[in-house]
Amino acid sequence: MTIAFNPALMTAPQNSFLLETQRFIQGLTQDDPISRMHLMAAQVASTVTQPVWGGMGVTLLTGSLGNNNPMLMSAGLATTTSIQGFTVYDQGINYIQVPGSSAPTVVGGQDVPVYAFGSKARVPLPLASGVLTSLEDVSIFTSPLYWDTVAFNVTLTSSANTVALPAGVGVLAVNDTSRTISYDSTTQAVTWLEGQAAGLFVL
Repeated sequence: MTIAFNPALMTAPQNSFLLETQRFIQGLTQDDPISRMHLMAAQVASTVTQPVWGGMGVTLLTGSLGNNNPMLMSAGLATTTSIQGFTVYDQGINYIQVPGSSAPTVVGGQDVPVYAFGSKARVPLPLASGVLTSLEDVSIFTSPLYWDTVAFNVTLTSSANTVALPAGVGVLAVNDTSRTISYDSTTQAVTWLEGQAAGLFVL
């Protein structure tokens, strides 16, 4: 069964606060009246040369003096040594859908919504291949978690491409019928995939 709504057209799908809601959509936060107050805006750094979508690990920096909005941070893609939070689709009015892509994206210079670690936001993120079963029926904070800066997913294995997520990040649930993002670095096409492995992570 496919997920029939476009996250760019609404801030919160109907009934997404219910625990009974099935399937996740990458980067579309589960409704929570508390963590929503911690949603922040950041300007995608000019050094980011690829599209940015909901559910990507980012580094967050203070804004420059020349920025017209002193409250606006700068967001770069997570590196193997630094990650401070994740982008989301919530209230993302700057996301656009470009030809060749089915998922909304932003580029360098545009604003993007982000949740930093410690916000306790519940954000669905894609899982690396083979990770799903390892996260079933385990304590939510027991597994070391890593963000793959090349594959753009969460994994349990450290490598040259990964950065460790803080110990306070936990996985609340996993699902194998979710909607996640696929990125083609050659064409820069960003497309939705159905029936994928994803986890609901508390930041």
